[in-house]
Amino acid sequence: MMLEAAQPEPPEQPTPVSRWFAALARRDRSILAWERFFDSCDALLCPVAMTTAFPHCKPGSPLKVNGKEESYWMLPAYGAVFNYSSHPALAFPCGQDRDGLPVGLQLVGRKWSEARLLGIAAAIASLTGGFRRPPGY
Repeated sequence: MMLEAAQPEPPEQPTPVSRWFAALARRDRSILAWERFFDSCDALLCPVAMTTAFPHCKPGSPLKVNGKEESYWMLPAYGAVFNYSSHPALAFPCGQDRDGLPVGLQLVGRKWSEARLLGIAAAIASLTGGFRRPPGY
């Protein structure tokens, strides 16, 4: 890293170090955009996954989402952005789908706002009815 910083001309090909710093800069811009969003909103309510719960299956099995097969591993990708940005997020049940399987929602908040986020989740829980065991489980 020190050798690269001392170079008079930037290298023609990106180096691992330059790619790392570019990724960090993109991450910082993303975090800043989310923080600006939370300037005017207490929390973000969004899906936990691309689909509601599904019957147990072998990990890695493709699953239908809106009639199209999706990778099993991509279903929870909606939460990954907040792992990347380090914003607090929590998932909670919000009713059941037409097959009686749980529907999950995710609540996301400003950085360092875990206590506030838990309070918002507690208020929402009184509206959603909490967790109910799916039929047959």
